[in-house]
Amino acid sequence: MARPRFLVPWLKSTGTVSLPEEEAHHASRVLRSQPGDVVVLFDGKGNEATATIESVSKRSVEAAIQTYAFAPRDHMGRLNFAVAVPKGDRQKSTVEKLVELGVDSLTPLATVRTVAVVDESNVDRLARYTIEACKQCGRNRLMAVGTSLTLNQLNISQPHLQTWILHPDLAGTKCYSIREACHLGMTYPPQQLLFLVGPEGGFTDDEVALAVSLGAKALTLGDRIQRVETAVSTAAVLGSLWLSGS
Repeated sequence: MARPRFLVPWLKSTGTVSLPEEEAHHASRVLRSQPGDVVVLFDGKGNEATATIESVSKRSVEAAIQTYAFAPRDHMGRLNFAVAVPKGDRQKSTVEKLVELGVDSLTPLATVRTVAVVDESNVDRLARYTIEACKQCGRNRLMAVGTSLTLNQLNISQPHLQTWILHPDLAGTKCYSIREACHLGMTYPPQQLLFLVGPEGGFTDDEVALAVSLGAKALTLGDRIQRVETAVSTAAVLGSLWLSGS
């Protein structure tokens, strides 16, 4: 059985750590943790420690660090996504897939057909989903989450960045198949990747043309239209393979 994982604001190689109030409540009231239980602590910056609980009260939990390591389990800032996130539970599912597949950053994308705009008032919700997913999957560095940007506001043309916009075949625009894109990605492994994933209604032709004019390449995922959660999963796996050179 996997050991319970708790997010703490800082970690060091030795000593005792006090769990934050919300995490302490989860440990003591929900999981009924007891002194002597072994847990995993992580700081969201890539560090992880196994620790033994020393004391438990209604509002505080103290744990003594036993082992300590830097183990982010991500792609070291190289795998990034800009996504027109869906609404409701599917928004949470999208974040979970990105976190589980090691994506380093998520920028919500504002497009003509976007249905959910993420601003300062609701970005915390996506951050909470990120923390929950990191706890579940064993990741120790949090995926960075920003507020909504438009295609024009993204820095697509920066050096060493390869950008792909996911879109079905478009007349007049070169669209790479998965086979062609894999050949390119494996032959010339990129230093950094950015995938642009549109809303359920897709990008408009003008948006695709804009992204391509800014340096993006168009990628079609095949004859079937994938939902956002599926599309981000497909692209994240492709990106992981290209970055690893596998």
